[in-house]
Amino acid sequence: MILGIIDEETKQIGIGITLVTDRDVEVNPSITFSSGNIGGPSAGLMFSLEIYDQLTEGDLTKGHQIAGTGEIDYEGNVGRIGGIDKKVVAADREGVEVFFAPNEGGRGGDSNYEVAKKKAKEIDTDMVIVPVDTFDDAIKYLKEELK
Repeated sequence: MILGIIDEETKQIGIGITLVTDRDVEVNPSITFSSGNIGGPSAGLMFSLEIYDQLTEGDLTKGHQIAGTGEIDYEGNVGRIGGIDKKVVAADREGVEVFFAPNEGGRGGDSNYEVAKKKAKEIDTDMVIVPVDTFDDAIKYLKEELK
């Protein structure tokens, strides 16, 4: 069970039950990991990027401190999460250089990306806030934009 906002528009708080899909996946080479300490979907994008990095040659981060957030679905779409402003502040305190934020299809306004960008400006960080709609957007940034 979780306690949180159940209606984004009214900010109504409630208790809910979330279902977890338990899957067995076989890959070659084999990998072992534990997601038991991850308390929600917010780590989906970063968790996926770490697995990808372990299964491919080279260092995807090129030695840079990378952070981000976003729920990820089976098609690789990155979805909205809560509390992104607090995550930006925490990432800045840890010396993160690049922060991936759900772009929500460029919806603007109160999208995770826009809120993250606003908070980054408020705290006067040099951290780059990168909008992502998909897992591939994050991979492309890391491969092509990160020097």
